[in-house]
Amino acid sequence: MNIIIDNIKVFILLFFCLFYLHLAHAQSPTMLSKSKSEVKILGEISSDSWILPQYIDGDKKKEIISYVLPENAKFGNIIENSDVPPLIEIIKENRIIGYAFETYDWVEGLGYSRKPYHIIAGINMQGIITGVRLMWHTEPIAILGRTDEDLHEFLLQLKGININKGISIVLGLSDSVLEGETVAMRRTAGDTSKLQPVDGISRTTTTSLLLNDAIMRAARKVARYKNINLDNKDLGNILNLEIFEKQEWNKLIENGSISSLKITSGNIVENFKFLDSHKAPRAARLSKEDRIWTEIYFAIVNPEGIGANILGRRWYDQYVVSGRNVDDLVIWLGFLGPASFYDKSKSYEENIPYKNLKIIQNGKTFELTPKMYKPLPFHHATKAPDLIEQGLFYFSKIQDLDPTKEMELKYLVKGDKEENYKNDNTIKFFINYKIPEQYINQNTNKDLSYEKYNWKDTWQNKSSIVTLSVLTVLFASALLTFKNIYTKYRSIHQFIRVIFLLWILIWLGWIVGGQISIIHLAALIQAIFDGRGFSSFMAEPAIVIVGIGAIISMPIWGRALFCGWLCPFGALQELLNKLALFFGIKQKRLSEKNDTFVKKIKYGVFFILGILFLYSFDLGLSASSIEPFKTAITFRFNAPLLALIWVSIILFIGLFVERAYCRILCPLGAAVAIFGKIRMFNFLHRRIECGNPCKACNVECPTQAIKLDGKIDMNECFQCLDCQVMYFDKNMCPPLVSKYKNIKTGQTY
Repeated sequence: MNIIIDNIKVFILLFFCLFYLHLAHAQSPTMLSKSKSEVKILGEISSDSWILPQYIDGDKKKEIISYVLPENAKFGNIIENSDVPPLIEIIKENRIIGYAFETYDWVEGLGYSRKPYHIIAGINMQGIITGVRLMWHTEPIAILGRTDEDLHEFLLQLKGININKGISIVLGLSDSVLEGETVAMRRTAGDTSKLQPVDGISRTTTTSLLLNDAIMRAARKVARYKNINLDNKDLGNILNLEIFEKQEWNKLIENGSISSLKITSGNIVENFKFLDSHKAPRAARLSKEDRIWTEIYFAIVNPEGIGANILGRRWYDQYVVSGRNVDDLVIWLGFLGPASFYDKSKSYEENIPYKNLKIIQNGKTFELTPKMYKPLPFHHATKAPDLIEQGLFYFSKIQDLDPTKEMELKYLVKGDKEENYKNDNTIKFFINYKIPEQYINQNTNKDLSYEKYNWKDTWQNKSSIVTLSVLTVLFASALLTFKNIYTKYRSIHQFIRVIFLLWILIWLGWIVGGQISIIHLAALIQAIFDGRGFSSFMAEPAIVIVGIGAIISMPIWGRALFCGWLCPFGALQELLNKLALFFGIKQKRLSEKNDTFVKKIKYGVFFILGILFLYSFDLGLSASSIEPFKTAITFRFNAPLLALIWVSIILFIGLFVERAYCRILCPLGAAVAIFGKIRMFNFLHRRIECGNPCKACNVECPTQAIKLDGKIDMNECFQCLDCQVMYFDKNMCPPLVSKYKNIKTGQTY
């Protein structure tokens, strides 16, 4: 009877296995129901046969364009190089804005089925994913009640993701008091505040993780190959993260990828002899001298050649690459033998450092806390010993531990029956670690001078923008230089002013995106002090040309050329105010005392932003959202609701107070005004009567830069030239009116 029952069990098991395989095949129509020719193409790929060209030249091209490319973009040339997989240019407005790639070409990403994923994705020059489309897979999702559409919807979330930040795949909790909350599928450690949450696919957690890993790993690899600067602290700038060779444990030890230190009970007892008042721990004294107290292993696992060999491919992808930011340094520690660095039976506060484990570099001590630590149940290194403890410590860029320089791991052992670690009751052991030279700045695809972006090619591709930007700056300069010619005619001045502001708003701002912000100034200053990053700063020629023009003009016109003539958001405010005047909206003029006070606010905003940028560039970026430029100009009002509300408030106030934002809040205006103090000339004409007794120009100035005493505050003057029109107007300038009236009556003026 037992034999019959066992045979029935085997039969049932075989039946469900066959049913599972049939169902998995039958219920994945869009991915698995391929024609024979297509299966052959995708299933029999030789080492010199890339996936991307096959899809781009096939009948799936329209589908790829609709999901991968930004609106109004198209594919350009396929970039093929014998040393690396192919890319295809993403073209918009006759310029290269990014690249598309196939993930298996670049990283050979495999699914849960251990079969390839064929995914086509795109990234732009800022490291943003433009779109993703899954083309082929063999995941067993049907048996779990999932369809291809579930995978497609999951991947749609990645559009707009910045690949410089890690992704945390999360699942919603249901049927409990925690309903509505989410939990990360693969928790890491350290600072996880910047990780980007993406909803995973329930019941297919591994598939969600592996899809994300393939895309993120490939996207970062493409970005680094094409010199797209993901972050100034991107470890890919200084470490070769891409090279990989399968290595067994002993090989990793021999070449220095892993450092180790063996500590025996005899070592413990011997070292405690130098501490007269303290004995070695009882466990060491009662053990044989050669008994292992612990053997410590230490490695930086960010390079694929180290990390993937120790952690295995999946853990490396999830815990070091796609699940972490590009500036996160990850250190692996392992312990062999009965002693580790913490007692698993005790609970530890996550921010209280471990007392017996520290890292030292250049005299600086780096504390290790439970919050930084991700314990692992085992490792995947080939032919490695079984360890009693292993895990990952995560360092963010703010801690500034340099992975290229030598560091020490300090391990402390306290005396027998001692409760706390003190200088006089502990002995110390040190492990030196220096990452092998092959992982430092050795990638031939990288420019080791940190100039990560090939801006010369970009400028060549944008030659028309470069030419028009130069002409725009020159024309604005000419308008200020030869102002005496046209400001004698009020209608001509108004016409020139409005037409030029429209050009600045529509072409320079909305079409080209040439709006300079405080972020560009901060990035430039950072590049100056870092001695690198200038090439990425050169990525947008319109911004660079306008910025250079503004800097060159400061000794001549101060802040006027940029703030008054070349700022798209300033142009938007002024044009809207002119419409308000046309429709009879009464303008609000502040008292001179109040006007002077509110204009100082922007200097406070500039100072606070400066402090935030110095403390944390990312924090400064967040705080710079006070600038409405991105919403109104760069995104052309296609922005989140709160940003639209903020811009609307600013523009509404500007209907009653011309250029209210420029005058009161603009931190960039404050910076330009400060730098503009180097102005050596004043080309604005004034009369002896200005201010006493004549107040006409004071009223005429739309930004109240002319004070009651007739003096012009050049820190607040945009040189709109309205006062110069008044200066030449024989019918409205009181001194001129009086002069010509006296001439007509024969009196001497």
